[in-house]
Amino acid sequence: MSELLSEKVNQLRRINTGTGLALVLTLFVAMGIAYGLVTPIFEASDEWWHYPVVRHIASGKGLPVQDLDASTAWHQEGSQPPLYYLLAAGLTFWIDTSDFSDVRQPNPHAVVGLPLVIGNKNMVIHSGREHWPWRGTTLAVNLIRLLSVGLGATTVWLTWRIARWLWAADDQIPLLAAMLTAFNPMFLFISASVNNDNLAAPLAAGVMLVLLRALHRGQSGRDGLWLGALLGLGALTKLSALALVPLVAVGLTWDAWRRRAWRAWLLNAVLIIVFMALIAGWWYWRNWVLYGDPTGLSRMLDIAGRRDEPLTLGGLWAEFQGFRISYWGLFGGVNILMDGWIYPILDALMLAGGLGVVVCGVSLIKPASRQVSQFVGRSVRPISYFLLMAWVTLAFASLIRWTWQTYASQGRLMFVALGGISALLAAGLGRLAPVRWRPVMVAIAGGGLLLIAAISPFRYIKPAYARPTLLAEADLPSDVQRVNWDIEGEMRLLGYRLERGTVHPAEALPVTVYWQALAPMTTDYSVFVHLLGRDRAVVGQVNTYPGLGGWPTTQLKPGDVVPDTYEVPIDPFAESPSLVRVHAGLYRYDEPGRPGLPTFNKHGEPVEPRLATAKLTPWDWPQADPSNPLQVHFGETISLLGYDLGESLTLYWQATGRPPADYTVFIQMWDENEQVAGFDGPPIGGDYPTSWWEAGETVVDEHPLGSGGDRAKWPPQPGRYRLLVGLYRLDTGERVPALGPDGPLADYAVELGGVSGANK
Repeated sequence: MSELLSEKVNQLRRINTGTGLALVLTLFVAMGIAYGLVTPIFEASDEWWHYPVVRHIASGKGLPVQDLDASTAWHQEGSQPPLYYLLAAGLTFWIDTSDFSDVRQPNPHAVVGLPLVIGNKNMVIHSGREHWPWRGTTLAVNLIRLLSVGLGATTVWLTWRIARWLWAADDQIPLLAAMLTAFNPMFLFISASVNNDNLAAPLAAGVMLVLLRALHRGQSGRDGLWLGALLGLGALTKLSALALVPLVAVGLTWDAWRRRAWRAWLLNAVLIIVFMALIAGWWYWRNWVLYGDPTGLSRMLDIAGRRDEPLTLGGLWAEFQGFRISYWGLFGGVNILMDGWIYPILDALMLAGGLGVVVCGVSLIKPASRQVSQFVGRSVRPISYFLLMAWVTLAFASLIRWTWQTYASQGRLMFVALGGISALLAAGLGRLAPVRWRPVMVAIAGGGLLLIAAISPFRYIKPAYARPTLLAEADLPSDVQRVNWDIEGEMRLLGYRLERGTVHPAEALPVTVYWQALAPMTTDYSVFVHLLGRDRAVVGQVNTYPGLGGWPTTQLKPGDVVPDTYEVPIDPFAESPSLVRVHAGLYRYDEPGRPGLPTFNKHGEPVEPRLATAKLTPWDWPQADPSNPLQVHFGETISLLGYDLGESLTLYWQATGRPPADYTVFIQMWDENEQVAGFDGPPIGGDYPTSWWEAGETVVDEHPLGSGGDRAKWPPQPGRYRLLVGLYRLDTGERVPALGPDGPLADYAVELGGVSGANK
């Protein structure tokens, strides 16, 4: 009776486990399709390099040959082993993809790898060619994406099998392992793209599953057949799969030593070598013949770009943040983040699971746990657990080695070992949770990850590629400053809005510009927005197609108005205080030197494309510490705190209010009878006029006294001279009243003291 009841319970558990897995797989496929539909083609990581390899093969041109002197659409991906591309080509060879060049138009202003920059997330220019019904290149890419989703689902299933094999005593652990794989937003994103990782992951997981089963029941010839085939297919898919070869060798050797089954070991070794050679050997021989390197890595590095300088441990740690983020979710061209609060939660999940992995590993080392561990499984020995850990460790070491040579510190590159990572992480979390709380732990961890994965396409990915809504001219906001500048007779800059009047170094100045198409265009004009600071130096700039990359001008119809808000970053080392002059216009990206196109006002007169002016102020105003302190007040809004005198005269001004006008500084040199030199000029060379000053600001104002004109009279001839300083209005010549400690100063000028001339 008890045996019958136990069998019924086990049947019920299998039904519940199967139902849970089926639900996870269904959700994964549904979300994978959603990720693929939301992500425009060629916007997934390296997809715009992976697909050209497929197309090259599908068009009957054979495998790519990596020529350092040739520019190819597949870049370094042409060096990858070809199995994934062969499968994808077999799926799509019948499709006419002659529209490839029209669909894959690079956005020259894309901000690849810069997730904090606003706009230009799109690596390519998108058009109506991508709309339903799919055709041409769009159809081919989306069919391959569906194939990849199926491969991703296989990885989820194999993850569950690995975890279930090792931890058969607890159905919650395999289910959680499947959820940690299926609901990883980044894995979903990659699974919905054209990427050879999608085949490498299930093949690697399949190798580990076969190996673990062989260690449990003893290896047989069938294991050698499976391992040889899977390792060969993996080696023909991605080089990182080769990290499994030493693990298989160690595992089978340990099993042969333990069981004294050396004949089976020798047979399997021969089978694995033969099958790997038959399946993948030709590819490595081809690389040797073409490049003198069986892996082709050297040629791949030459194309991808080697590091400019050796990576240090400190540099590696600095790149770790990008690594951990891109394991969970860094979409698009490594430029679309999730909400910042999500990553610490996922970090905590990883840390807790990692701690549990260590605790579980320690428990397996104990003598009492060498044969059987109730937690790990009823019939699994520690070697299986540690081989799984070694799989993840070797994959990580391979990534570190690759990162040491080129810029590749992305967490998604660990997905080749995702089955092991998720299985171990699930075991670690389960190890820390009491048995009665494990269903709750699975619901919280898996359910939370499911929620993040489900909202990511619509909260993060889709908005990143959304185009600004086109307007009619009548719909412009009432506060737009109109300029109506025409460029090339095809585009008009209707007006602008300056979102803020003051900015600091390292901040961004928001500027909204309204562009209108006047005629159909055959040129995709680029927009420039330049911020000019002191001495007209560029202290900030944005270059983009209209619509922050979303509306190339060839797609605009006459009358369309594009509202464009540019967050123009300020150079953190820009000199301040200063005015910032905002210039905007158009240029041709392919034209040598990329000069701005002539801009004309409504009367047809050429104009400088200066839109607006803002203030650039320091984060902390300087403390006045002149070598010659003074207490002189000019009018009611400016004080002279003192001066330094050397090759130049440095004046320390302080605003006590908002000056009503722009004043000019006069500096006069007098001998006993007359003025012998004068040095007039606005404060800071006119880059920060007094009408922009505000109460509390301290302005350090340097005036050179040497060089041509009157300046050639400095340093003065032998004798005694006086220096007088004051302020006046250039438009009227009227001096600003100057008041010293003892009352008004003569001629409203401050005498800075005697200056002794010397022989030159």
